[in-house]
Amino acid sequence: MIGKMILLHAPSFRAFAHAPKSILYSRLIVIAVGIVYGIFGILANASFVASFESELLRNVVVPLIFILFGLFSVWLTKLGLTVLLWAGARGFGGPGKISEVSRSASIALVPGLLAIPFLTGIDGGFALVVSLVAGVIWMYFICVKIHEITQGFAPWKAYAAVFAVFVFFASIYYMIIPTGTIT
Repeated sequence: MIGKMILLHAPSFRAFAHAPKSILYSRLIVIAVGIVYGIFGILANASFVASFESELLRNVVVPLIFILFGLFSVWLTKLGLTVLLWAGARGFGGPGKISEVSRSASIALVPGLLAIPFLTGIDGGFALVVSLVAGVIWMYFICVKIHEITQGFAPWKAYAAVFAVFVFFASIYYMIIPTGTIT
């Protein structure tokens, strides 16, 4: 079901919204994506991690900190995405249904894995930018499906609501990102 949701299969979104274990699946997705994010953080900072003299710090404590930071970052991203999708739904006249939006928002985090190398600073050149753009576009389409299913929006309304959410998020991101980070 989750694989079909990632591939934008609308009936899978409906089934997930009403599945009794959807909360569990949503949490497991957040944990899995958070661990992957933490692992990429470790890889991006491998020389820093290796610089610790203590084996305990180098092999356990510092990697654990990166993993915990990855989990926290992904949880916070899911929370922010949920609130923004809910606000977009309410702003375009939808019923809200924040619990359904919250459960489904975790699915939108999966394409974000394509952006993780870019976000962690791993050097990869143009391929990383392409991966980032592909991940964001894929997330957009998943968020549109979330609005169509959980809010009962017509496709045009779902596209408009999610576009407004992404523009708002991009403007906030632009305001808080340090100058010169994106070149």
